[in-house]
Amino acid sequence: MESLGQKFKTAREARGFTTDQVARDTHIIKRYITSLEEEKFDQFPGDTYIMGFIRNYADYLGFNPDECVALYRNMKLLEQPIPMEALLARKSNKPLVFLIVGVLVLAGFAAGGYFLFIHGNPAHGKPPAGEAVVEKPAEAPVQYVMADEAVEQSFGVGDELIIKRQDISYTLKIGKIENEVLLITPVENMNLHEGEEAYLLLAPQGETLKVICRSIERGGQAKTVLFFDKYLQTVSGAGISASEEDPAHSAAIGSTNEPSRVKRSQVITESLTPAPFTIEAEFRGYCLFRYMTDSQPREERYFRRGETFRTDVRSEIRLWYSNSGSLRARISGNEIEFGKPGEVGSALIRWTRVETGGGYRLEVIPMY
Repeated sequence: MESLGQKFKTAREARGFTTDQVARDTHIIKRYITSLEEEKFDQFPGDTYIMGFIRNYADYLGFNPDECVALYRNMKLLEQPIPMEALLARKSNKPLVFLIVGVLVLAGFAAGGYFLFIHGNPAHGKPPAGEAVVEKPAEAPVQYVMADEAVEQSFGVGDELIIKRQDISYTLKIGKIENEVLLITPVENMNLHEGEEAYLLLAPQGETLKVICRSIERGGQAKTVLFFDKYLQTVSGAGISASEEDPAHSAAIGSTNEPSRVKRSQVITESLTPAPFTIEAEFRGYCLFRYMTDSQPREERYFRRGETFRTDVRSEIRLWYSNSGSLRARISGNEIEFGKPGEVGSALIRWTRVETGGGYRLEVIPMY
């Protein structure tokens, strides 16, 4: 029978996905993906993490998450030793039973007397006059270092994360943990609710860090589990622009000097005059999807398998997508395919004038 780890690995390789691509799409740290595939479950903080990652990874690969979690639980049961003593019949020993009952009764009387003594004496249990009550000290703040491309960690109030990039270090501090988490950097304060994701500004020149609030524990010593991803964007005066990981945003439209990357424009429809159009997209897998409609600010979000997207466009829309094969769109009644699974791509959809014969074409133009 195929193991859970082998099931994941075989499906990932069959789809042509690298562990880096999976980590980027699912927000699961790369080493945890490898640990799942190699079934090194001792690398995880606990069962809650393991089952959460199994569900996310299963959903990403198109498996039933509940079935995969059940498979993991069955594996754990098989690893546990059989309690042979519990299966063996024991001889009756009535005198021993009576002795145990007698001891328990005496212990009950003793406990009751102690309870009455403690609560019947108002002065008992109180510190002498002038003596301060010593409370349990809070846990000392911890400083973590982010040297890898991503990190997921449980943080307490006052904890710090040192983010290193080349010769520069940035410090992020956890300010408070209540119904939301306060994140503090030298240039920005941000509050995050459980399940929320955002881009946190680290420096005035525009360095940003992606952060996702996985969970918030409010009882006792408040804790939060945060996921941080390495720099995806920089911020300029004109708004958000792509970093080196998103070269499509600033690259040329419709042309490239690399022959292997050349793609043809797709003609969607033709008309005598340009007209507004609607784009409807369906996602067949995880996909980071960015879009900029007409002159509006660029927006971004992650989509899961089965989710949909719809927007009205006046003249043009620019798209960026991390998993081309997961994206299927319908524009003016025509189905549009954007690429292969795991392939990163970008495109401009707009009306272009036909030089000969007049009229206009609505085209999907590649951006390089």
